[in-house]
Order: sequence, then C-alpha cells, then structure tokens
Amino acid sequence: MNLSRASTAFLLVVPALLFIAAAQSAPDPAAAKEHPAEAAKAAPAPAPAHAAPAAPLRTVERPDALPGDANADVSATAQIQAALHADPALAGSDISVNTERGVVTLSGFVLNREQSAIASAYANRQLGVLRVENGLSIPAQ
Repeated sequence: MNLSRASTAFLLVVPALLFIAAAQSAPDPAAAKEHPAEAAKAAPAPAPAHAAPAAPLRTVERPDALPGDANADVSATAQIQAALHADPALAGSDISVNTERGVVTLSGFVLNREQSAIASAYANRQLGVLRVENGLSIPAQ
C-alpha cells in the first residue's frame, strides 16, 4: 500500500508529539526534592495503616555505584536481607544472601516453593542486581 508523503509525515510526527506531551505532563521528581511542601500537596493520600508497605521497584534514578561494583554489591545484599526479614510470608525460612559482581546467590532453607519465589523476587527487584541464582532448599515432606 502506497502512502502519500503527507500521511507518512503524519504517522511519524503524531507519536512523537504524543510522547512529548506525556513527558511534559509527568511529575518532576527533582522538583519534589527541591520543594517538599509543594510535593506533599500534590502527593496521593497515604495508604491505610493496615496495608503492608510495598517494597520499592527498580527506579530510574542513577545508582551511586554501577552493577558489579563492590558498593553496589554491599548495598544490594543489605536491601535484600532487610526485605526478606521484614516479610511475614517468609517466616520459618533461613535464607543467606551473597552478592558478587552483580550476581545474587540465595542459599539456605525455605518451607515451600512460594517462599523460594518470593525470595527470588526480592532479589531481582534490587538495583545493582544482574542475575539471581536461587540455591534455596525445600525440605522433603
């Protein structure tokens, strides 16, 4: 199907304009840091007290260290361990976390496959993690 030059230009320009409009209407995280009072006004209502705090997902902010760096490894290990200890779904598990050059190794014992998957998910979502090796054992029942 042959398209005229006008319709081809239209198909190329419209998505770019939509992207620019969306980017301009998005909240600026840098402005929230500079003006916390204004950011608090625009912030959504706080979550109910009974809701468990959600672990942060990977962010677009630049990390202090690149993946594979020793600082990133220490930070990732600490964040993963904190998340694992805070989650009540992992009660009764004994999980060790070791991070080396961006590769997280999980070892120890969990009660079921669900706990193993939860631990892997916490490890995968941390900044500085390139790969997760899940070596968790589930006891025979």
